[in-house]
Amino acid sequence: MKARLQKIQITNFKAFREFTLDLEGRHLLVYGDNGAGKSSLYWALYTFLQSARKLKNSIAKYFDPGGPENLLNIHEQASPLPKPGQIAMTLRDVATKTDTTYRIGRDSNGETVHGTHHQPAILKGDLASDFITYRFFFGFTAFRNSERFNLWPLFEKEILPFCVSTGGNVPLDCWNAIKNGDPNPYGSRGPGGTYNYDLFKRNTAIFATILPTIVNSISVEAQRFYDQHFAADDPATITLKLGVTTLPSATGSTQQDFIFTKPVIEFGIQVAGAVVNRPQAFLNEAKLTQLALSVRFAASLVNLHDSDLKLLVLDDLLVSLDMSNRMKVVEILLTDSSLADYQKIILTHDRGLFEEFRRMIGIAHTDWCFRMLQGNPKDGIDPKEEKDALEKATDYLNGHDLEAAALQLRKAAEDTAQNYLRMATGKAPKPGEFHSLSAKLDKAKNILLNQLPIQMFKDVCSKVPKVHRDKLVRMNDDDFDADAALTSEEKTLLKQQREKLKQFMTKEAWKALDAIDVLDAVLQMKDRVLNPAAHWSETPLYIAEVKKALTLVARLEATLLK
Repeated sequence: MKARLQKIQITNFKAFREFTLDLEGRHLLVYGDNGAGKSSLYWALYTFLQSARKLKNSIAKYFDPGGPENLLNIHEQASPLPKPGQIAMTLRDVATKTDTTYRIGRDSNGETVHGTHHQPAILKGDLASDFITYRFFFGFTAFRNSERFNLWPLFEKEILPFCVSTGGNVPLDCWNAIKNGDPNPYGSRGPGGTYNYDLFKRNTAIFATILPTIVNSISVEAQRFYDQHFAADDPATITLKLGVTTLPSATGSTQQDFIFTKPVIEFGIQVAGAVVNRPQAFLNEAKLTQLALSVRFAASLVNLHDSDLKLLVLDDLLVSLDMSNRMKVVEILLTDSSLADYQKIILTHDRGLFEEFRRMIGIAHTDWCFRMLQGNPKDGIDPKEEKDALEKATDYLNGHDLEAAALQLRKAAEDTAQNYLRMATGKAPKPGEFHSLSAKLDKAKNILLNQLPIQMFKDVCSKVPKVHRDKLVRMNDDDFDADAALTSEEKTLLKQQREKLKQFMTKEAWKALDAIDVLDAVLQMKDRVLNPAAHWSETPLYIAEVKKALTLVARLEATLLK
């Protein structure tokens, strides 16, 4: 059984007064200006999942209007009858299509609602999900040249909360038991005080045993991840290492002699076998960011947990990266098989990045929902559906705005051609690189033409009616079997090659030829309909032309990408 997040409902929490978002089990890409609620959505998801492991009082404080730690919307609270704060998530069982809604917050009577407490679906979902923000990468690259590269403070905040149980111990719980460094906060004396010090030292020893295992696993996975995604262009081999260089420790049994030592996790590299003691002084920011990405994604992968619900939530993660690394991370998120089980929720305030991410999603767009957050915490925030260029063109056409429809059709054609080129060549366009629509369509056509034996198609295939295509190649192998001059090995080889020829003649080649026909048709009408400058000529666009263009561009997407 697997569960997908179906719906999010938030009332009177942070930036939201009343907010509903229907995901329908899909991945989510969200764009919104600063202050439009992206981070509030991130924290609503985080708070909700974390609530499964917390006590009722730990959740109640976020929704208590009179409490100093409440996270209620100040504008809703100022209204005469403020709605009680609440977060509700609906999960759908993929197999049975059964929906279950869980809630935390307060009800209309002012009573605390803690519907996630020890619920297996949310409890496991919390351990299996991961939340990544830009803060990790700022923290990773913020060390001064003279500083020791100690990642423990960053590890404590950004990785430890998502580490899975080890030997029955939850790493975060183990750390929380000792992190204040005070074994005897109430000053107990005699046997009670001795017990407190002994218990603290035992808990410290447990965490000291767990931590190196976690860190070493992340280090190994980070190297694998880096080699797979980033190492190809390195002039020399880079080896990275993440390790606990100072274990947490506790010594002494009285207030006077007690010493608590926090752990130290250091990061280092070798370049062509030579040790680099201060990576931040040797590497440029782009390369250091690649290493940080490898460490952070490795932490997610080694902490994979068996759960029906797995969320990967990224809050403005990509904005902190340079353009080349942004596109690489988008590619990883969309193609890395190790991340396939996650339901991904991507939040960004960068409209350009939103559009580029959407273009790279390409034909998989039906697996995603695209939303733009509009509004503000005072007047309300609405998750407006963001339509793709073809959908917008259809809307403009229905509204008889032919010029706007034509502009959207041009954008759709460019996106389709660019997505095809990315798939066909395995390369994304370089930052700042620009190619005209004609150049993209011509390049796509040339790729398809180069995949075909052109002369054979002109002389043979193109003259055969579609209903007779399968008759060009013999459908059985009796002729080979009856030929005594052939050895068994030769017969096997000929049968294999005939099967390949059969597939080529009846399927793949015809698909390519159909795509070429569509490309030619789009190129022919490009200057008339898909050229913005032509829309200001004395000859107006006609609705029949735009309808034909809409049909062609839709066919281009269906044929070229599928």
